[in-house]
Amino acid sequence: MPSPFGNAFMKAIIASPLHPLLGDDFAVITVTGRKTGRRISTPINVTPQNGEFVVISYRNRLWWKNLLDGRKGELHHRGKTLPVAARILDQTAGVAAVLKKYFEKYPDRAKYFGIRTGGEGKAPEEELTRAAADRVVVFLTPSAPG
Repeated sequence: MPSPFGNAFMKAIIASPLHPLLGDDFAVITVTGRKTGRRISTPINVTPQNGEFVVISYRNRLWWKNLLDGRKGELHHRGKTLPVAARILDQTAGVAAVLKKYFEKYPDRAKYFGIRTGGEGKAPEEELTRAAADRVVVFLTPSAPG
């Protein structure tokens, strides 16, 4: 789990004019807590893809649960804040299928999931299933405010 200091540091960099130093893979998601009603901002890794942002998160992190039931959030990415709607994939088989395609496209990222892909991004099914068991995939689509 990231430390509060690490999260604060990343949020500050992402919100600053220095954000290009981090590249396109970092953003801050702001959600409203379902129970507290407080706004919560969390740095996340994103992969821009086909007009939306794909986020692979640990299942035990709580930020994504605040996007259930059609709730919206705000994504701060590359100096802009966008309202977003979420589609959450939390079934292990579906997450494994997304991971398989993800590692085929980005084979160098598999190591962060503890997966050996070989040269072509081909991950063994049992390793994909293991990695998918404790992760969710959140698709963030820019939407109208509100």
